[in-house]
Order: sequence, then structure tokens, then C-alpha cells
Amino acid sequence: MEQIVIDKLIEKAKDAAERAYCPCSEIPVGACVLTQNGMIFTGCNIETTALSGSLGAMEVAICKAISEGGNSILAVANYCDKKLVFPTGNEREFMYEFTERALIICASKNKVEQFKIQELLPFSLKD
Repeated sequence: MEQIVIDKLIEKAKDAAERAYCPCSEIPVGACVLTQNGMIFTGCNIETTALSGSLGAMEVAICKAISEGGNSILAVANYCDKKLVFPTGNEREFMYEFTERALIICASKNKVEQFKIQELLPFSLKD
């Protein structure tokens, strides 16, 4: 994937992080999804005091993409100013369903790392 596209996804994820609702962790995370047909969807983490009801930024962005017909996901980026944030175990299992071939990008102010979902979750329940 071209660097200019990756940079655009990270910038949109950074903007989405500003809308995060994270009173529990106080770690705002934004995400951006790029679909095969060029559609872009953003999301942010949304926490509740009942943490099991919380959603990660990547989950929110993927749900928006799927609900709007963007079912072929090429890339997912997340951004957190404070530190590099990786998807949780639950998020990884959720993501595996929709991002089997997608590029996963985790970015912070000072660092960017790229993965395939199989690297983050080598033994999925889907396999």
C-alpha cells in the first residue's frame, strides 16, 4: 500500500481520536477503515463503566464500514497520541472476521507499525 494512503488513514484516525469517549482508561484512540471500493470510515473508542459494553476504535470503524456496505476491507489504522495501542484480544478476534487480508496499522505520535491480522492473532477461532 502506498505511503500516502497510509498517512491519510493515520491522519483520519488521529482526527477520530478527538471524539473518543474514554472515562475509564483515559486513552483516546481513533481508527480508520479503507474498503476496496475506496470508502473510508472512522471510529473511536467508546467506553462505559461496564467495560464489557465498551467498544474499541477499530471495532467501531469496522462496524460502520460493514453496516454501510463496505464489506471488503483493505486497511485499518488506529492512532493514539499517548502511546502505540494494539487491538485487544477480543478486538483481534472480531477483526479477524472482516480483515483477513487487510493491512493493520497501529500509530502514535512517534511510531507506526504494520501487521496482518494473522500476526496479531495466529490462532483464530475462525480457523
